[in-house]
Amino acid sequence: MCAVFEGVHLIDQVPLQDVDLLQRLNHYFSTLDVRLRHGQGWLIYNASGNRAGRINRFMHERLKASEFPFSHYFLPWREFALTSYLLQRELQDVDDRKQEMTERERQEYQIATRVSRQTLARLATADLLILSGLTPQHEFEVEHLDKTIERRYTSRLATIILTPEQPHELALDVARLGDRGDEVWARMSTKLYETNLVAV
Repeated sequence: MCAVFEGVHLIDQVPLQDVDLLQRLNHYFSTLDVRLRHGQGWLIYNASGNRAGRINRFMHERLKASEFPFSHYFLPWREFALTSYLLQRELQDVDDRKQEMTERERQEYQIATRVSRQTLARLATADLLILSGLTPQHEFEVEHLDKTIERRYTSRLATIILTPEQPHELALDVARLGDRGDEVWARMSTKLYETNLVAV
């Protein structure tokens, strides 16, 4: 079965269980202006391998086909995790020893700081953030994710999250990373489920 949604062709075979999801996503992008006004996004579990690739390609195509102006930021989890590490760990440590740095180290620090701040600004201000492949492994990633979700929730900005994990797996991962992981997941999941459509 080759699926076609409003001119978007998916070359590979679409499993039956994904046809409904792609139809729902198609409806979401057909009404994207309304969704963005209300800060509505998606939380898509079990999105790995071919399924994740299929969903990501579909969203890229629909974003390109959009006819009204809005800002979006598509960010793979590995880049989010790297930014989290730089902001929460590396750049803070470097700040303490700036006086001892060589000229080259100072330049590298300035570049890393500028790139991280640009990423942070886009995470906080893009009308639509798509975060693909969410798999938290470290406490600093969860801290940064929690802050990002909080900022976007407060500003009523839409977020689409794809994770290869099942709901209980993501909850366990967040809960085990940090002294107050259960509290963090409770806070984070409340905001996510309040503002996002969910697919498993």
